[in-house]
Amino acid sequence: MARLTRAARLANVTVGIRCMENITRSLCCHVTYSDKLSAIQGQCWNKCLNPVNRLKTLCSWKPLTFLGRVVNQPVHWFHTTGVQNWYGHLTITPEQVNSILHRNELAVEVDASKCTSVKTFMTNQLRSNNPVEDRRAEAACVMTKAMLFGVFDGHHGPACAQVVSERLFNYIAAEALPYKVLQEALRMFASGELLELVEWYQHPNDYISRDRQTLFRHSLGQYMKDNLEMDFQGEDRVADVLMTSFDRLDKDLSTEAQSTSNGEFNDEGLHTVFSGACACVAYVEADDLYVANAGDCRAVLGRQSDNEPWSAIALSNDHNAQNIDEVRRLRSAHPQDESSTVIKNGRLLSELAPLRAFGDVRYKWSQSLQHQVLNPWFGTNVIPKNFHTPPYLIATPEVIHHRLTPDDRFLILATDGLWDFLTPEKAVSLVGEFLLMSDKVGNFRPPSTDMTLEHIHQMLSRRKAALWPRDDNVATHLIRYALGGVHNRFDHHRLANTLSLPDNVVRQYRDDITVTVVFFQ
Repeated sequence: MARLTRAARLANVTVGIRCMENITRSLCCHVTYSDKLSAIQGQCWNKCLNPVNRLKTLCSWKPLTFLGRVVNQPVHWFHTTGVQNWYGHLTITPEQVNSILHRNELAVEVDASKCTSVKTFMTNQLRSNNPVEDRRAEAACVMTKAMLFGVFDGHHGPACAQVVSERLFNYIAAEALPYKVLQEALRMFASGELLELVEWYQHPNDYISRDRQTLFRHSLGQYMKDNLEMDFQGEDRVADVLMTSFDRLDKDLSTEAQSTSNGEFNDEGLHTVFSGACACVAYVEADDLYVANAGDCRAVLGRQSDNEPWSAIALSNDHNAQNIDEVRRLRSAHPQDESSTVIKNGRLLSELAPLRAFGDVRYKWSQSLQHQVLNPWFGTNVIPKNFHTPPYLIATPEVIHHRLTPDDRFLILATDGLWDFLTPEKAVSLVGEFLLMSDKVGNFRPPSTDMTLEHIHQMLSRRKAALWPRDDNVATHLIRYALGGVHNRFDHHRLANTLSLPDNVVRQYRDDITVTVVFFQ
């Protein structure tokens, strides 16, 4: 995705509001809604090219009538009924809504032989970009009793997120192997035997790349050889494994993009590293939970003691300009005279929102390497302004270790498309309500022993219709509430209109949303 700030993304559609009435009057009443929208977008865009001007215009929005409806919800346009005001004619049925929301959901009960602490996980994904730039991955480590869960938020295209989602878990699984097991695994690998380091759980709609597998296998084999020289020990062993795996994969992607066999550009490799991806990965082994995060995806633990309220425990930090520690880390890595340019307008070199990510070699490669490889391939100079002492961007994750307790019920991993709509506390509360309501549905007791079966059936039907959740998959439940929830109630019209937005419009209102919820034993 093009990682604009949320306000700037919304402003792309809603700016120039003061000129909308005049634009609307000039449109023929026989023109379609989408044509009118395109005309408005184009004229408003030309009037407010500067993002700051767009935001100022958005914040100074005055009530007006547009296409026969009052538009009077300025700053939080996509969080209110603004979509309904513009797109009321696009409403789809509840059945169609469910078809869209259920399309990519997956729920898996985990065998205790795979991991003793994970009971089940549920995941779902709703695209905004076309093609979708988010990716997800879930796998069990074959040679250890550990599980891996990850969400990957791509930007500038899906290429980097795709490759990272396919390869990172193998790097982690290989790095985590004990020395003797690694020796045996490497022997099998070198002899050409089929070596599976992880067992994947995949939805039929999850895309799997079949290209460049030979190159991937070669890089992984070399990584395993190098691992023989390292043997992490101590309490921080898994944290070291995760950090090393992230860094090594990012390095391998960079190296592969530069290598060619016939002197031509490595187009696929360059596409991968010219795009980028944030990653948030959970490693679960027995009662140890590790979260490795690079970028602005999030991991949140849901905890409840007895009948106490739910608590949301953050197990990741956003790596962006709002994180003071992250800004301090970045500025300390560069000369003092760059302190005003390394982060400007809330972005890395005024351009990139996340301060850690895979790929994005424009912010990592030296100027000479970019002149040699990127500029000829891209056809123009792609080196950012104020680019003096690279690298400015790293893929090294921040790792947080948590020892699981009986009160720790579940973990939510999600890309920022969900967190744009829900706070961590609200997300945990929704999952908690999902568990509670699911239990209530299963433990219904009629208020009277004199009730007939017909009366009981009617009561159950009314009760089910009134309850949250409306889904069997809690990840779907979170997405449904994020887009259709209003003050603890569900607004189908709002959700339906949001899901009805065409591809050239929807990105202005929301991002791709990917959610995985892991339930513990």
